[in-house]
Parts: sequence; structure tokens; C-alpha cells
Amino acid sequence: MQRMVKILDTTLRDGLRNSGITMRLEQKILFARQLERLAVDAIEIGYGGPAEVEPMRQLAAAVTRPVVLGLSRVNLKDVSRALRGVEPAKRPGINIFAPTSDAFLRKTAITQGQALEASVTAIAYAKRHLDHVQFSAQDASRSDPDYLVEVFGAAVAAGATVLCMTDTTSHALPSEFGELCGRLRARVAGGDSVVWSVHCHNDLGLGVANCLAAIEHGVGQVECTVNGVGERLGNTPLGQVVNALRVRKDAFGSLSTNVSFEQLEATAALLMEVSEAA
Repeated sequence: MQRMVKILDTTLRDGLRNSGITMRLEQKILFARQLERLAVDAIEIGYGGPAEVEPMRQLAAAVTRPVVLGLSRVNLKDVSRALRGVEPAKRPGINIFAPTSDAFLRKTAITQGQALEASVTAIAYAKRHLDHVQFSAQDASRSDPDYLVEVFGAAVAAGATVLCMTDTTSHALPSEFGELCGRLRARVAGGDSVVWSVHCHNDLGLGVANCLAAIEHGVGQVECTVNGVGERLGNTPLGQVVNALRVRKDAFGSLSTNVSFEQLEATAALLMEVSEAA
């Protein structure tokens, strides 16, 4: 049986963050509609900040097929704004993130217990408003695996339907990252009832390799950007992940994506066009 790997495109959110790329709202809408033609499964359209809610609402209403997600911290004000931002979407969703590594917990001055409690509260609150709730562990590749098991298990119990492992600082090697993903899928209570996702930055040039290693260990969604755009040295390039699964059928067998290969070039060209025009 063919297993589909979902593609979440975050060009309009993480791809624009500190990347030097800007788009006007009408350009974002144009690009979101092209992503729909590309047949990605989900589009992350923005972060739930006060100034982003209304633009997010217009973006959310511009497409009908993909899940449309807003990003939010575990702060309930942020969650509420992200929920308002995706409210007009045909298929609304939210991506709630919390720090899980010691370094990021120190940066935000909270403990593991406080992060877990805030995550559960935020997930449960969001779940009362929509079905598609993703929880992302920030800097997961440098986090204590036992704590990840605990926080992911609590997220599932609170109502999360997608769990995301992030390589926020581009720290992981493919062998390490794939093994960690497989170990978490096996150990997290309820882990077999959710979709596992990965979000890899590309500072070491290993974004695609890390995502493919995760897929080999059962991960069902990859988060990436068109042309690999993003802060520092970028995110995992969408086209390369899709092409790897397509070209290396000998290695990946029945694994595939819904992405239209024929639309990849047009999508990459449109991003360059609207970026240059901005």
C-alpha cells in the first residue's frame, strides 16, 4: 500500500522570517493560490501577532483545499489571535510551539514543568475551537529525549493531532535525527494515533537528508519552503524532498507525496518574481 508523506509549506511564515524577503499581501495571496495548485497538504500562513490577524484572515480565505495554519506560542493571547487568523479557512489549523531544550528553556526563563503545563493548556484551548492542532517541540534535536517523550505524550492527551520534531538550530546529523524520530514514535503514549512531522533548518546543508532520515523512521509530514528560503542559511527545500522520493523509488518504495511535480518550476519562479517585485 502506498504511504503518502504530507508536505507542509511554511514559505509564507518561516520562509519570510529574517530572510530579507518581503511580500505585500496581494503577493502573498497570489503565492498561496500557487501553493494550492502545487497541491501541498498544508500552508502555514503567519504568526499570531497583533498586526498579522487581518492579513492572515485574507490569506486563509484565499485557498480551499490545503489545511491553513497559524503559528502560536503557548501564550493564550497568541493562541486566540492565531485562531482568529485562520477562522475563515475551509480547513483551519494551528501550530503551537514550546521550547523543550535546556538552552531554549533558559532563554525563555521557564522550567520543563512550566513549559509542559503551558503547552497542555494551550493545546486544550485550541482543540475546543478546531480539530487540526499541531504541537511543535522547539529545538527538539538538542532536547532531553525523556522530556520529549513526556511533553509529546501530554500533547497527545490534550488533543494534538500532529507532533513536530524541530531541528531549530540545524544541529542534528541524519543518523541521529532519524533514530530519535523512530525512538519517539515508539515511546510516546498515543504516538501511533497522530501524524509525526519534522521541521529542519539547513545551516549544515543537511535539511533534506535529515527529513529523509525521519521519513525512513516513519515520519509522515515534512515542513519546508520553496527554494529553501528562510533565516540564516534557510529551511529544507520543498522541491528536493519531493524529487528525492520521486527519483529514488528503489530506496523509498511506496512512499510518495501529493505534490504536483509539474508545478514545482512555476512555484519557484513565482517566488522569485514576487520577491523581486516587493
